Amino acid sequence: MPIATRPEKQQVIQAMKDSNKKYAKPFEKGKMSTFSIMGGNWEEYAAIVMDMVTADTLLEVDEKLERLNTNIEKLIAVLQK
Repeated sequence: MPIATRPEKQQVIQAMKDSNKKYAKPFEKGKMSTFSIMGGNWEEYAAIVMDMVTADTLLEVDEKLERLNTNIEKLIAVLQK
């Protein structure tokens, strides 16, 4: 049993994106931030973005597997008729 539902997982990813524009940039514009007025730890930034990308990818895989499972169940039902 998953810890969180799909909508809850989507909300977490969105909250991370909304927490700072630089975290949303790779998802919205396809590129990482390259400039920071306040400085910052670029290794931490990269790690957070990669975690977000991984979570987003796993969520997409989960959605595709669920659709595949639904289609397989439909096919089995048709074949059993």
